[in-house]
Amino acid sequence: MRRKTLADRTTQKNQKTFLAAPIAASYACLTVFAPLAANTKARHLSPPLNIGIDIMGNDHVPQDLLSALHALALPSNVHLTIIGTPPLASLATPFSFVAAPEVIGMDEHPLLALRKKKQASMCVALRSLKEGRFDAVVSAGNTGALVSSAKMILSTFKGILRPALLTLMPTKKEPVAVLDVGANVSVKAANLVQFATMGAAFQRVRGLQLPRVGFLNIGSEASKGTTDLRLAYQTLQEQSFPFCFVGNIEGRTVFDGQVDVLVTDGFTGNVFLKTAEGIASLILDRVEQHTPQKELKNFQSLHYSEYPGALLIGVKGLVIKCHGYSSATGFANAIMGAINLAQNRVVQKLTNELS
Repeated sequence: MRRKTLADRTTQKNQKTFLAAPIAASYACLTVFAPLAANTKARHLSPPLNIGIDIMGNDHVPQDLLSALHALALPSNVHLTIIGTPPLASLATPFSFVAAPEVIGMDEHPLLALRKKKQASMCVALRSLKEGRFDAVVSAGNTGALVSSAKMILSTFKGILRPALLTLMPTKKEPVAVLDVGANVSVKAANLVQFATMGAAFQRVRGLQLPRVGFLNIGSEASKGTTDLRLAYQTLQEQSFPFCFVGNIEGRTVFDGQVDVLVTDGFTGNVFLKTAEGIASLILDRVEQHTPQKELKNFQSLHYSEYPGALLIGVKGLVIKCHGYSSATGFANAIMGAINLAQNRVVQKLTNELS
């Protein structure tokens, strides 16, 4: 076998640089999904992707989010399709546009709204995803409506009763996958066990061979928590699973990096996530008051807007959910995260893991 020449090594180095290029797009997107990029091909070799963007039903006027999308430096193989009400069509150029005559508001009851508004923007987007016209869908709309419509339109993986919203949060070590952060307000023990299985599968896809899984609880003892938490704890102790169950984790120790997957119900998980975001914002505000402007970039990675949105895991399609109040930067970063996951065929890999 011939020895590598300087030209060979230079080409190899350029290829590695190419791998990172889609991730390093504008808005300084900090991708906590970055380990997935190890298998991403160079941009010019990647298959074309079409990402559907539900621009309606959040706390921002659509025009503001469209302005953020226009500023994105997209990979050459990626195309965006905007789903919104007809008057927005003229503002969507150079992206494709699909008109959706109805919108589900943030304050509407999810199931009632879905029955009445079958042509709502998120429903139109999810049907296109199921039919293969989109490779991923990003939405900042009504969470309950998005989860319910995704479950009905896309269906769930075999053996999964409920999908969950999964987000990656930074720790002193590797990022921890937290689920559920808002899809299911109340859950049973069987759901918690399935969340643990899905979270561990996601971390295996990211490259962790034996993820450590823990339950978010009020104490580390096995006897702590609700009846369903205790039953789920007992199930994970008594049965064999392809991950390492480490027991209960208190909120104050999550960011020490003791677990790779943190499992909880959607009510507790959403409160935990937003409390962490609020504390991070408070710390950043204090830091900004006493730190030179040129050094502030060292702390920007603590801001939640720098992280992609939450993955709706458990459904047969790639769906990314943003906060309804996500800033334009946060919304743009969610799109870049969706592109990264789509390029790495995460849903297909999760299907293989969960089968």
